[in-house]
Amino acid sequence: MVKHFVFLFIVFLSAYLLELLSFGHDPTRLVNLVENIAFSSLLYSIILLFGKQKLFKYIFYGLMIFTVFEGVYFLIFNAEFTPSAIFIALDTNTSEVGEFIKFNINATQLLYTAGVLASFILSWRYLKPPKNKVSNLGRVYLVLVVFFGIFLITRPRIYNYNAPYAVVHSFFKYNSDRKLLEDLNAIPNPFSNLSTYPTGKNTHVVIIGESTSRLHFGLYGYYRNTTPKLGELKDELNIFNDVVSGDTYTIGSLVNAFVVKDSDKAIGNAIQLMKQAGYKTYWLSNQPPIGIFETLVTKITMSADVSHFINSENYYLPTPYDEELLPKFINALDYKEEKKIIFIHLMGAHADYAYRYPKSFSKFPTDLKDKKQNTINHYDNALLYTEYVVSLIIDVIKDRKKPSTLLYFSDHGEEVYDSIDFAGHPANGTFSYNMIEIPFLFWTSENDKLSNDYLARKFSLNDLSHSMADLYGIRSAEIDTTRSVFHKSFVERQRVVWDTIKVK
Repeated sequence: MVKHFVFLFIVFLSAYLLELLSFGHDPTRLVNLVENIAFSSLLYSIILLFGKQKLFKYIFYGLMIFTVFEGVYFLIFNAEFTPSAIFIALDTNTSEVGEFIKFNINATQLLYTAGVLASFILSWRYLKPPKNKVSNLGRVYLVLVVFFGIFLITRPRIYNYNAPYAVVHSFFKYNSDRKLLEDLNAIPNPFSNLSTYPTGKNTHVVIIGESTSRLHFGLYGYYRNTTPKLGELKDELNIFNDVVSGDTYTIGSLVNAFVVKDSDKAIGNAIQLMKQAGYKTYWLSNQPPIGIFETLVTKITMSADVSHFINSENYYLPTPYDEELLPKFINALDYKEEKKIIFIHLMGAHADYAYRYPKSFSKFPTDLKDKKQNTINHYDNALLYTEYVVSLIIDVIKDRKKPSTLLYFSDHGEEVYDSIDFAGHPANGTFSYNMIEIPFLFWTSENDKLSNDYLARKFSLNDLSHSMADLYGIRSAEIDTTRSVFHKSFVERQRVVWDTIKVK
């Protein structure tokens, strides 16, 4: 009976050996090996018991694809293939897929992929299980394998490494969250006991950056001057020094930032809150609105009175530069409403960094032999361009000479070979504080300045909705001023990322 399973043992042991050659020993990959063998043996035993052996060929090659994905994901991020990774995939468009492959895939991953594919194909070709009928004793063995396989695969320590489980679980969770956001959008006035008070300013602008690490921002002491324009405005800016994102990827961070909860129950989102308070709301974005489904962030933005997306999800079209949002912004700014809030979602420093800035911003050379330094220089050039766009927006607001505020922050940070040998912001596994430490700047037309005590507060974007409500003169039963970084009653809370990492 053992010879029926040899081809399975060979392919997964081969994949494990290829992993050892690619990145050395890691105990989690040994657990993954056990999971792969247990899961595939369970499936194969069930098929043999029901006499459907021909069906397993298709399952076998499906397992091959999952094995490649698991291994390559670990090679890139030093992490297991998890529901968070699937969430990102479900919110990814074709252009981002192409850029991700170009930015992350290297020769080691290609060789690993080729090796795994070869082991599966050759194993099926030369070690394919016999087609003879299973004897009664063989059936007993198969039943034992099924029971033992079920025992193993139902252990959390094991099934958390199962890629098919991660895909199915994430698919249902993603659709559940999507439906929740759609249901919230359908509620016209979700907030109770809402009231407003005058702040002296009726025009507010919120700029959301992308993948911007505070460490690489000149305003925060980076050795390169990546913020020359904002540096000239430094005396007009309130520069918060200790703000972190609630997650290391856009979906997790912005959904947490914009959805307002009461005792962990989602009530509505920040855009709905502002509309209910009488503000005209705009969402102007250079991020593609479409993934495999509409992205979860897009579901929130559709609450706005006016939404414009200038970025196509077509891989074959170039990504627009962020300054192409300016005409839409100027139209919104000049449109005559008494109260308005304009959100501007930049492409910022989204990888591949080389695509995020025009040639005129190539201040730091990117034709070096050192590929890592080229990546760093591309990233710094992208930040140089981002701060230029932010400064342009401030200049436009200044020209209007109307009482206004502007808030700028990034959805999350980015690791660019600063503290670890890695560039990016995975949803699990590899972590550094650079992935969550973000710039957070506040500007007003009247040059209102906050004290250093305010600017030193430890704050998380998870409490952004409460802060914006406070800033824009909105109160409701669901808004907590102790969670507003702008309020005198602010209380610092423990900041947690990935459920387990406590931020200092």
